Amino acid sequence: MLSPSLFNQQRLAETPRQTPQLNKPQPVSQANPALMQALMLFRSHQLSDLDKATLMDRVDVKFMLPSAFLPSLLTQLQQHYSVLEIGGQRVSRYYNRYLDTAHFDFYYSHHNGKLNRFKVRQRSYLDTHSHFLEVKFKNNKKRTIKSRIPCADLLENQDITHAFMAKHMQTPLSSLQISQVSGYQRIALANEASAERLTLDFNLWFQADKTSQPLSLPQFFIAELKQFKRSKLSPFYQLMAKNHIYPVSFSKYCIGCALLYPNQLKTNAFKPTLTLIDKFAAIQSNTFNWVN
Repeated sequence: MLSPSLFNQQRLAETPRQTPQLNKPQPVSQANPALMQALMLFRSHQLSDLDKATLMDRVDVKFMLPSAFLPSLLTQLQQHYSVLEIGGQRVSRYYNRYLDTAHFDFYYSHHNGKLNRFKVRQRSYLDTHSHFLEVKFKNNKKRTIKSRIPCADLLENQDITHAFMAKHMQTPLSSLQISQVSGYQRIALANEASAERLTLDFNLWFQADKTSQPLSLPQFFIAELKQFKRSKLSPFYQLMAKNHIYPVSFSKYCIGCALLYPNQLKTNAFKPTLTLIDKFAAIQSNTFNWVN
């Protein structure tokens, strides 16, 4: 989270939580030319260039920042990281379908602070037309272990998908249902020398299903630092510390569910994060003076 001094710098007003905007985000090139200009200053890499920084078994730490800060943040990072480029694009589009039990057991495991918890999703990388069924496991040592198999259709190749689920968790795929549809845009940075990845996710949106209106959250972005072993020597981590910006607990799935089903699910554990989202809506200036 951000320090009180940063909030004072932006002159935030304490306002009640409002319903998120009901419109899908513009293409980033149209919505934020300053962001695209900052991205073009980075060296680029391809997926095949990553050796040490694939990090399917990792520790991670997340930060929430106002969207207005993203272009200036990128200028601070360009000497330390390269950016993933696919087909000439440096911003990627993600589409997710999350699965849960009828009683939202995966959601409540996170809400109630249970360790050794799971999340299940079908993820689509829209720019490469690739699709995966993924199981994310957060163990009691706070490591995230992600397993996945190619899967364009949950109803096809059921023998393979059922065997995959049986291998990685106790819950059979047939007992799950789609609980959330969501997506976002991502800038994927990497520092191969220090074996770390930094993802910057913005223009988040959530839907209860394909027929409902999307809830769009353009006012903030999530920066997630992924490492094999936690190190505060990371250039990004040090930049955050110098500017009094502190880690937060943020689950896209859980925050999406809390917003989509406020009358059906307990959300007490996520109220500080929901309040922070509203505060970021008041920040329009991108003139934050970074200390480096």
